[in-house]
Amino acid sequence: MSVSARKRMLIAATAIAAIFLALWAYLFSGLPDPASLEEYFYAPSIRIEDRYGRLLYESFPEEGGRHTSVPLESIPLALQQATIATEDQNFYQNPGVDFAGILRALWINLQGGETLAGGSTLTQQLARDLLMTDAERTERSLRRKLREGYLAWQLARTYNKEEILAFYLNQTYYGSLSYGVEAASQTYFGKPVSELGLAECALLAGLPQAPAYYDPYTKMWEPDGQPGAVKRRQGVVLRLMVEREYIS
Repeated sequence: MSVSARKRMLIAATAIAAIFLALWAYLFSGLPDPASLEEYFYAPSIRIEDRYGRLLYESFPEEGGRHTSVPLESIPLALQQATIATEDQNFYQNPGVDFAGILRALWINLQGGETLAGGSTLTQQLARDLLMTDAERTERSLRRKLREGYLAWQLARTYNKEEILAFYLNQTYYGSLSYGVEAASQTYFGKPVSELGLAECALLAGLPQAPAYYDPYTKMWEPDGQPGAVKRRQGVVLRLMVEREYIS
């Protein structure tokens, strides 16, 4: 190979490397370290109880709302299964990322369409809700989807599935200023999450998709007595649990 040919190959390789590095920086620069995830958790509420454990007063943090974290073993198995069946059926098999969803977003983007939200794994939702800025979280773009996927992939390398599921159930917003399943259980049912039955678990598992639309206070029943949006959503969750053979 001549000297000029080697020079051309070197220049081409350098250009390709520069383009790759610039693209990588554009896509993934400025992302937080997934190992610091717990630094982004919502602050807990301050609960004041009497000597018998009855709640007298609860003070919410300046940002967020009612929030109390509980260990995974205190969360009913039915609620864990309902959440997986509804939000991420392949949770225990996937690497934290929905590659099909990202490829779908890429295809839509290449066609000149808008990259839509949805179809994210539990890990991707956790990454988006806690590790991304408010502005980026609501952005509908291929770049946001790729950044979300990269963060989720790193989270799955840093934490095991049980930890990620516990983080999701304790940090996700369930509406009515309630963050996490314990706060949601207290808000909607007036009791600890550990005491919830199947129907109550199915109702809670259906809320994160659209907490305002599925508000149990206003969307339980229609004026004519027919099931409202949240009751219909509860039925969807139960059907998904049947399909996954979590219940008969």
